[in-house]
Amino acid sequence: MPLPAQGCCQPFEFSMPLTTILYILMFVCAVGGAIFLTPFYGLLGYLATYHVNPVSHWWGEYVPSVISRYSLILGSVTLLGCILHLKKLKFIRLFDLQEWLILILVIFSWFSMVIGLNLFSGIDESIIKITKIFIIVFIASHLITDLKKYEIMVYVFIVTGLFLGVETYTAPSYMFAQGRLEGGIGGSDLSNGNMLAAHFALVLSFIGVMFLTKGWKTKLLCLVSAAFIVNGIILIRSRGSFLGLAVGAMAAFFFAKRVSRKKITIILLAGCIGAFSLVDTGFLERMKLIQADTETMDYSAKSRLDVWLASFMMIEEYPFGVGVGNTKHLVGDYIPALAGLDTHNTYLRCLTDMGYHGLFTLLFLIGNSFRNLSLCSKMALSLRDGEKYQWHIFALKVATISCLVILTFVSATYTEEFYWLMMFPIFIKRAIENEMIQLRAA
Repeated sequence: MPLPAQGCCQPFEFSMPLTTILYILMFVCAVGGAIFLTPFYGLLGYLATYHVNPVSHWWGEYVPSVISRYSLILGSVTLLGCILHLKKLKFIRLFDLQEWLILILVIFSWFSMVIGLNLFSGIDESIIKITKIFIIVFIASHLITDLKKYEIMVYVFIVTGLFLGVETYTAPSYMFAQGRLEGGIGGSDLSNGNMLAAHFALVLSFIGVMFLTKGWKTKLLCLVSAAFIVNGIILIRSRGSFLGLAVGAMAAFFFAKRVSRKKITIILLAGCIGAFSLVDTGFLERMKLIQADTETMDYSAKSRLDVWLASFMMIEEYPFGVGVGNTKHLVGDYIPALAGLDTHNTYLRCLTDMGYHGLFTLLFLIGNSFRNLSLCSKMALSLRDGEKYQWHIFALKVATISCLVILTFVSATYTEEFYWLMMFPIFIKRAIENEMIQLRAA
């Protein structure tokens, strides 16, 4: 039998990683669902993409380049879905105080271009970023308006947390420096090791509550996710997250009176036992360096204290702030050896960038978050399934306190996840308000 002519009828071979196929399928479902069913599907796709970021993974190379701006597309589609399904959205008021406070921070960031030093031409990327953050969390607060949607969102955090935990477990050696995982995993906000560890600390609060309140399938998911997440925190060796988790554990015991102190105590003990079974010598040695004695501090801790000192010197000279993006360019003017370094402190970064008015707004935002949680806790007492809300309120109190400690060691002033955490109480609040309206109507 004669051989086929060369170049004719050759079989077409195409292969694509399963992870890529699953992501594209999720992307298509999120886009289609947002337009034809509910914009909530687009928001879920956006959240998953924000955490995972296909571009940062090898399988992301196979995703079509036409949708290379995944988060932007999903965010835009979600906004379009809100317009198309506006009558289906359920919220009592367009703006809550928490949303006004974030908007004020956005305004201050733009205004800093006028009253700041304007050392560099153009608009700093952080200003664009915090503006986008306001838009997406504002959209989210008008979509996540019932308990079911809130819990679905929590599942997204847990599942993507598991994905990122597995990624840290299988991370190649070049991602490590001196035995510590430096980052390079997850979305742009989570690509830094310390920020990823902070994210893991947040997800652990969700995992604990969902484990205690849901069925065996969710319990299994939570166990597996918690194991990989704790292992990821140990690999990152973030001292700030370790302190945040320690303070969060104490807060959990304190706030447990609203739910079940016995259950919380048991799960805290089980978590500690599981964590200690995973720790290694490198982790323990790094945690020993958490101390106030500057003579025995490592270089990282000393330089951080020096940057904080320089930041105080800077704000003393510029009480209205130096302008968003200018802090790290000016720090070297006060301590030359620190040129180009970030504050590694959310509060100080906000203070030096936007001035005292910016820091006051940020602290007001945090305080109002706790006020909303307390209000939600009282409102939930009148609901039949109020205990479900109490568990989620409990988780948010613990997560927020852990976050406040961690923010002392990371610069999250323009990090999206921080503002999501600040808006979670509004999601709960609007869910309770809608349920109360339904009860009155019945």
